[in-house]
Amino acid sequence: MATTIKSVVESFEYLFDSLYRQEFVKTLRLNECNERELLPLVRCYLLGWFGDTLTPEVQAQLPGTLTGNGYLDFIIDDVAVEFAVRRPDAPKATLSAYVNSTEMKKLMKYDGKALLVLFDFSSTPFTEQQIDAFRDWPSLGQGNHKKSAFNVVYFYVKKQRPLTLGKITKNIRIN
Repeated sequence: MATTIKSVVESFEYLFDSLYRQEFVKTLRLNECNERELLPLVRCYLLGWFGDTLTPEVQAQLPGTLTGNGYLDFIIDDVAVEFAVRRPDAPKATLSAYVNSTEMKKLMKYDGKALLVLFDFSSTPFTEQQIDAFRDWPSLGQGNHKKSAFNVVYFYVKKQRPLTLGKITKNIRIN
């Protein structure tokens, strides 16, 4: 049975929720990590969740670069996954559509199911309208490019006291 976007989103939702569970994190401050610090832990977590269907750092097409190639963070069975994190003290732009345009390009060029996962640990989350900005997809440059739809899932802290976590999901269709 093929892996679904829904099952990948559920796995990331469980991870995000767990990063705020005191019984799990104990003295570690995992919700203060940046993407580079969190990525190896996410890789191990996904290996445990999905097993041998997980492939990390897969070469992909990336228009607009010298080589024309980049790397997807993960492919889970047939689902391409790009992962981005915003630390509590980082500016909002860290997770913006503009900053993540290269991730969007890789997902648009992937022929299959694709997902952009955004973890926001800050106390100033994006609004649903700001997440809609991912619909303004970046230019792939000259040429006749085949583009695929992809999904965005945004996990954030709605309220600090009492702790309330939120999730926004969007399907980005290319016209």
